[in-house]
Amino acid sequence: MRILFADDSRTMRQGLGEQMRAMGHEIVEAHDGRVALELFNKVEPDLVVLDVDMPVMNGYETARQIRAVQGHEWIPIIFLSGNVLDSDVAAGIDAGGDDYLAKPVSAVVLRAKISAMQRITDMRARLVELTREMARINEGLREESTQDALTGIPNRRSFDTAFNQEWNHAVRAGKPLALIIADVDHFKLFNDTYGHQKGDECLRAVAAAMRTAARRKVDMVARYGGEEFAMLLPDTPAVSALLVAGRVLEAVRGARLPHQSSSTSDHVTMSLGVCATMPCAELKPEALVNAADRALYDAKSRGRNQAVLRALQQD
Repeated sequence: MRILFADDSRTMRQGLGEQMRAMGHEIVEAHDGRVALELFNKVEPDLVVLDVDMPVMNGYETARQIRAVQGHEWIPIIFLSGNVLDSDVAAGIDAGGDDYLAKPVSAVVLRAKISAMQRITDMRARLVELTREMARINEGLREESTQDALTGIPNRRSFDTAFNQEWNHAVRAGKPLALIIADVDHFKLFNDTYGHQKGDECLRAVAAAMRTAARRKVDMVARYGGEEFAMLLPDTPAVSALLVAGRVLEAVRGARLPHQSSSTSDHVTMSLGVCATMPCAELKPEALVNAADRALYDAKSRGRNQAVLRALQQD
């Protein structure tokens, strides 16, 4: 372990320091409490050994300040003192100490106490590693619950959460909100012709094309379900949303994904429904979704491979 050892007696530092080094530990020495506190922040020790009676700052106050700055990790502290009354031991524990040794310190007792503290340190290290591993696992689970496994973009669950948040924000801020619902044209025929593996590749390429078209960080592209995608565009009026939809069409066409079974084009195309509104308390969020969905239906009925803008009408 790395042990921070503070004692105002040079003789004590040399004698106990050598004993602890002989046990295989690295020793960092301080001649008073204030220096010990400064070193604590620099060397990040595994154990602190403090003399109680020191000039400038005594051991109790040093321990209290160490506990105040150490954060979530608990570093064991052993006090050394010639005063071993019950009240002295109680004061040391109240100050944040974990053990209290009487001077002169027996080499056998010192070794035993440090071994006990090392077990605490080892358990703490394992706990820290376990905590970090749990954090990594939880982050992975969070991503799995919010991301579409195939395309890597947010899934429907994530979209629904973001949509409600952006709707409420738009109501408070008095700003427009636009929604695009897009569908890959003749996707079932694509799967039937090229197989599901190529179909998955197609969906990944479409997702990438849509991400390219969504140029702002606040814009969200999500897999809405199957071959259907959605784009959420905060603070975006209808005319701007239609321009974004145009970029999506161009990006998908630019991917040049062959689709020999399509009656619309020899390459993969998309149909997009576009709607924008000024959210307000009197309007239900579902109205925007329904309007964009109807606009998508219009785009398909008009021949596909296009974007249709539809005004919102409250149901």
